[in-house]
Amino acid sequence: MNLALGLPRLPRAARRALASREALHAWWLALQQPETAPALARFVVDRVSEWLPLQAWAIVVPGRHGLELVAGPAPRRRPGQAALAIADAALKTPDGHWSAGSIRAALGTGPDAAAVAWVVRGREEVAGVIVGIDDAPAPRPPDVGTVATMLEEDVLGPVGLALARVRQLDRLRELAAIDDLTGLYNARHLQQTVERELSRLARTRRPLSLVFLDLDAFKRVNDRHGHLMGSRALVDVGHLLRACVRQTDTAVRYGGDEFVVVLPDTGARDAGGVARRIQQRVAAEKFLAAHGLDLRLTVSVGVATLRRPTFTAADLIRTADEAMYWVKRHGRNGIRAVLLGRAARPDTMTGPAAAAGRPKRSTTE
Repeated sequence: MNLALGLPRLPRAARRALASREALHAWWLALQQPETAPALARFVVDRVSEWLPLQAWAIVVPGRHGLELVAGPAPRRRPGQAALAIADAALKTPDGHWSAGSIRAALGTGPDAAAVAWVVRGREEVAGVIVGIDDAPAPRPPDVGTVATMLEEDVLGPVGLALARVRQLDRLRELAAIDDLTGLYNARHLQQTVERELSRLARTRRPLSLVFLDLDAFKRVNDRHGHLMGSRALVDVGHLLRACVRQTDTAVRYGGDEFVVVLPDTGARDAGGVARRIQQRVAAEKFLAAHGLDLRLTVSVGVATLRRPTFTAADLIRTADEAMYWVKRHGRNGIRAVLLGRAARPDTMTGPAAAAGRPKRSTTE
């Protein structure tokens, strides 16, 4: 499609779909039904795709640690990465909409394809960005300003208000799921996250991995330097974990000096890479340097990877936990990885624990 010529079809199709009072009322009611940003965003993307089919429609929202893609192509894939870059560009425009005949030419990255974006707002703040990506370039940037005016009353405005509403609900739920000390998610949120990702695995058949780590001999830190310094060290570990993972991953303080990272769309090899990166970063860090100390820490790490939805959230968490404790029993400061359904390979063990011998086959392996 030549998006520069085809974009005007969007408001015409939307007007036809919402022409009657009953249809418009049903549209407004439907926007009020979802209780989470991803659910609402998927509904909006589905409807907009009916009005104007493109290679990809996406919705991006501001999140805790940057922009988050809540509906559309996977964030790690090229269209998903392009959608995030486009949303960032749209948010920097004074009029709240953006277009290009070629994403690559306009942003220096992404596909050679036309794209459009509209910022949608709640009553007081930006609620998100609707992004459309075509499968081919256009000779000129599509006229998003005119289309925005035509869509504002019945589409962009209502979507912005609805998205602001569910994002507020998401923020309230998130506050209840945050660990007060580190700012990471808490154990209750971990269970919900793994269950959600297992449902997604069942749909997409893409692997899911979980990294379980425990700070070695951390009790000595509290005994030697006091609980206040110990708490500050845990905060530093939380910052380090955030720096080691992607925005799509979930970092959790499981309790005490135990942490978990949930890695969607991540197989055993990549999960092992994340575990090694965390282990190396922790070992290299000078904790509490700002307080005149040079505290060095190590971690014992267990990794569990699931490729098929044949196990529960409890199975995945328990397997990673048991792998971590295996490392604890065999020398600490190491990594053991388990692929559910298979025995762990010898090369999935690193650090002093690897010298203790090959892992025994567990009931979950």
